[in-house]
Amino acid sequence: MRKLLFLLVIMMAVGGMLGLLMRQDSGYVLVAYNGVTIETSLWVLIVGLVVALFVMSWIKRILFIALRPGNSLAKVTGNLAQKRASRNTIRGMLELVGGNWNKAEKLLTNSAEKVPYPLINYISAAYAASEQDEPERSKALLRSAHKSTPEAEFAIGFAQSQIQLKQGHHESALASLLHLKKLKPKHKQVLKMLVTVYTNLKDWDALLSLTPTLKKDGIFDINNMLELERNAFLALLDKIKFRNKLGQNKKELVSEVESLWNKLDTLPQDDDMCLLYAQTLINFGDDNKAESFIRRSLNHKWSEELITEYGNIHQESPKKLLANCENWLKKEPASANLYLTCGRLSQLMMLWGKARDYYEQALALNSQSEALAELSRLLKAMGDSKASQELMMISLDQASSRLKDLPLPQ
Repeated sequence: MRKLLFLLVIMMAVGGMLGLLMRQDSGYVLVAYNGVTIETSLWVLIVGLVVALFVMSWIKRILFIALRPGNSLAKVTGNLAQKRASRNTIRGMLELVGGNWNKAEKLLTNSAEKVPYPLINYISAAYAASEQDEPERSKALLRSAHKSTPEAEFAIGFAQSQIQLKQGHHESALASLLHLKKLKPKHKQVLKMLVTVYTNLKDWDALLSLTPTLKKDGIFDINNMLELERNAFLALLDKIKFRNKLGQNKKELVSEVESLWNKLDTLPQDDDMCLLYAQTLINFGDDNKAESFIRRSLNHKWSEELITEYGNIHQESPKKLLANCENWLKKEPASANLYLTCGRLSQLMMLWGKARDYYEQALALNSQSEALAELSRLLKAMGDSKASQELMMISLDQASSRLKDLPLPQ
């Protein structure tokens, strides 16, 4: 406050002195140039010069502010361009979601260099280009994305692999995904896409190498894992069967099948796959392994299909097989297939009466059981042709009931 009063006093004193000087002598100034003459008093000229200097100082300051990089005016104009680019980016994303690929690509590409994060624009524009079947343009946009943000290698590679998969370029997608897997070994979506690529390329061995990670990290649920392993097992088993037809050593093939099965620990939950595995072991001549597998499976979980297959196992002494079946009868007394298998094993041991009893018990539980044909054949061989024929007639009647209703000659 004191400083302000002191300043005012000084200014009033200076003003007063100037006023006295101006009253004593106003002075005279004449300026002539090129035929133009200007006459004025000295004090008016001085005031004019002061005002001119003041105006020029302000003009200089305004120009400096306007032209300097990062100045307020530049910021204003820059912000306007950035806002416009941001609006175009949002519009481009909406067009992308709406399926207007061409418009989306143009909006996103044109506004890329004017937004803070051009990476998003370039990647989205690359998706739009791929949807228009323009792979080269898509690649160029991804290169621009990498140039704008080199540190976003994973994000760009991920987008590239998705585009390659959509375009059906599975070999290229595989190369991209393997590189991404090195960067992030447990990335769930990368692993899922690898499963898709390996499946399309029918590279089942590579696919099986992923299954431990898929299970450990819970990337696939039990149903998806079962389907994956089922497809891989069927495909690889077909190759093994083909080599069997070519005459390759069966022991080696059995070991290969067994090793393959042991890798796929989800398959034992699938009854059809268990049956196929048992049948394969029997067809390849390894009845001992088939017997051991079926026995362990049935002790763990009962299967009507597997107990029927148990009766197809070839062993020199079926006594042990029959003993196992008779033990299972205590737990599964309502299984017609189990009685059928007991009958067949008894017949193998030439225990005719016992076989007949088991067949009859199987028929009592299921009148359409294969025991009908087995019992008919056995009775005919035992000399009871009448009973055998009666059973054959029953079998024919059952077969007739399943025939399509077609006209017959009168």
